[in-house]
Amino acid sequence: MTKDSLEEIKVKLNDFMETIDSVDPETTDIHDIDEWLALLDQLEQKVKSIQQ
Repeated sequence: MTKDSLEEIKVKLNDFMETIDSVDPETTDIHDIDEWLALLDQLEQKVKSIQQ
């Protein structure tokens, strides 16, 4: 895993966490949750591609 790739993953994960932390549960809908799950899937794929 290259240092740049690892840094990219860290930045994306940090962005994801900041988004989740700022969410208002009263206004969150299923579309928002689907987007977050898609982002997690992208992160997972990135990690897998780097590990190979």
